[in-house]
Amino acid sequence: MRRDAPHRTHGLLRKSILFAFLFVLVPPGHAKELRIERFDAEIVVSPRGTIDVTETIQAHFIGSPWHGLYREIPVEYHTPQGLNYTLFLDVTRVSDENGAPLKYESSRERHYRKLKIYVPDADDSHKTIVIEYRISDALRFFEDHDELYWNVTGDAWDVPIQSASASIILPEATTGIRANRFTGGFGYRAENADVQIAGNGVEVRTTRPLGYHEGLTVAVAWDKGFVREPTAREHASLFLRSNWPLFLPIFTSVAMFWVWWTRGRDPRLRPIAAQYEPPDKLSPGEAGTLVDSSAALRDITASIVDLAVRGYLTIEEHKKEHMMGLWSDKDYNFILRKPRSEWAELKPHEITLLNGIFSVGTAGESVSMSSLHNQFYTNLPVIRSQLFGALVTRGYYRRRPDTTRQGWLGFGLVTGFLIMFGGARLAASMGMAPLTFILAGILTGGVICVFGWFMPARTAQGAEALEHVLGFEDFLAHVESDRFNRMIKTPQMFEKFLPFAMALGVEKNWSKAFQNIYTQPPEWYRGAYPGQFYPIGFANDLHLMTAQAASVMASAPRSSGGSGFGGGFSGGGFGGGGGGGF
Repeated sequence: MRRDAPHRTHGLLRKSILFAFLFVLVPPGHAKELRIERFDAEIVVSPRGTIDVTETIQAHFIGSPWHGLYREIPVEYHTPQGLNYTLFLDVTRVSDENGAPLKYESSRERHYRKLKIYVPDADDSHKTIVIEYRISDALRFFEDHDELYWNVTGDAWDVPIQSASASIILPEATTGIRANRFTGGFGYRAENADVQIAGNGVEVRTTRPLGYHEGLTVAVAWDKGFVREPTAREHASLFLRSNWPLFLPIFTSVAMFWVWWTRGRDPRLRPIAAQYEPPDKLSPGEAGTLVDSSAALRDITASIVDLAVRGYLTIEEHKKEHMMGLWSDKDYNFILRKPRSEWAELKPHEITLLNGIFSVGTAGESVSMSSLHNQFYTNLPVIRSQLFGALVTRGYYRRRPDTTRQGWLGFGLVTGFLIMFGGARLAASMGMAPLTFILAGILTGGVICVFGWFMPARTAQGAEALEHVLGFEDFLAHVESDRFNRMIKTPQMFEKFLPFAMALGVEKNWSKAFQNIYTQPPEWYRGAYPGQFYPIGFANDLHLMTAQAASVMASAPRSSGGSGFGGGFSGGGFGGGGGGGF
């Protein structure tokens, strides 16, 4: 240990000599320092509601090399609602103390408007930089007064400011002028500045130098009526300009309307005339799907009744009593009457429907509706696909309505998420409120999804078929009216068209027309009718049955899984920022 001590002593001595040698070699002129000796601002409030700001900055550039000075002015603020408020700032002139223009570059960094001002011959010199700009929306308007709440110097300067002042000039004859001032860092409420009010002007001057990241803020209020307050329309314009992402859903609405008008709109329908047969031998499920471009459960359950009417199955109703007869509910049995070998003439969606109910497919097979719970749902996508496929094959649609809707819904969701998450990152880089982008994403995605739902367009042939279906629906809904009274109504007609009436939602009207004609229950439905049989009651029973069937068929097992008065402070209000040299 003792032997190493002399070596360490010699090492420290050599390092000290080296540092001293380097210090001697470095000339004093290379020590750079920027001092802001004065920061004077003149703010002229126009009766039109704009303000003209002239900042006069006296800078002392010590050492070299110096190229100029930069000034950062905040232009993005967040409202209490989490939206944006943008100061619309126009730089009118940047010059030196003699009025000679100075070259400058304007850019946007986060929530700042950054002015990079080039000052010639700045090394070891005193320079004066004059920045003039106009802001159209820096004033605030309250019920009992108008106000300018302005951060004069900003509190983001990396160097001290020896002296700062502000001169606020209001319109002629302004009354009720009062002023407040704050100094220090952001949030401080020190008042190290003198305030003088004379005529229509306010003079504020600091009484001590402003340190690192300290600034001067003023709040000046006056009576209403001397400065024009923006109209509601101008407020809305400023709001949209500040929150420009909200233009996205507006533009999207226009674009989507154009797409729908040119590609998603049906051919114009002709006047609807009553029809007495469904067109092109459509099944009830196909007719119901054509009307609303949606294969709803109502269309599928109407197909069950249609198959029963045509003799393929029998529907048997029976009561299930509980708690010794205190309450009861209904269940239904489906009994197959024709074996699978006789299904060849059926349409694909009808075969899938029967296969989903009857697993064996032999005549006499009986299946309770309750046993289809959490079982039948796997057949629904296939049935819907076959219904849409049949309509496309007939030439009623160019593309399947379900895939068209799914495509637009997917596009809307993806677009909305991209705007929200991409916009949140953009907002962070620009100092904007992310809520604006979130709202824009939700609204834009919603607009696309809503228009996308109506995008499935029928062809000319499909529009003609729709006219026939709507005419047939008119007949089913108004068959009891005077214009159809002369028609011959038979029990066979009631049963044949009942499934269509169910698919089109007019089964009650259809049943009323056969009140005294259809007096016996059909062979394909076994229910409890001890007294007189009424078609309207039978239609209600079928409605309950199909509603229960829709619930059972769709069931699937769950998977696991402020103002500057009373609340002001230094750094508050508009304006501010900071600067430095480069």
